[in-house]
Amino acid sequence: MYTIALAVMLGLIAGVVLELVVDKLPFLNKIPVIGDNAVLYIVVSVLIVWLTDTSVLGAFGIGATDKWIDVVGSGFAIAVVNTTVVHSVLGYLNKK
Repeated sequence: MYTIALAVMLGLIAGVVLELVVDKLPFLNKIPVIGDNAVLYIVVSVLIVWLTDTSVLGAFGIGATDKWIDVVGSGFAIAVVNTTVVHSVLGYLNKK
């Protein structure tokens, strides 16, 4: 339960950081690989996992042998969980 809350919280932080980066550095949208905000969101999620030294995968018992695999996997997990939660909440709110 707390792991999901941590993943959602880190995902929200990644979303705020992404908005700040895109607003302050508009030339990032012109780079073909990073121009899509979804790719940049995954990069920011992985960066936040690395900076906070958290392991979402390790909390579920999915241990990795190398540290970078755990960091990248946890970043992907945070990006996926937050995207799913945001779409679910927005879908529920749009029904009413």
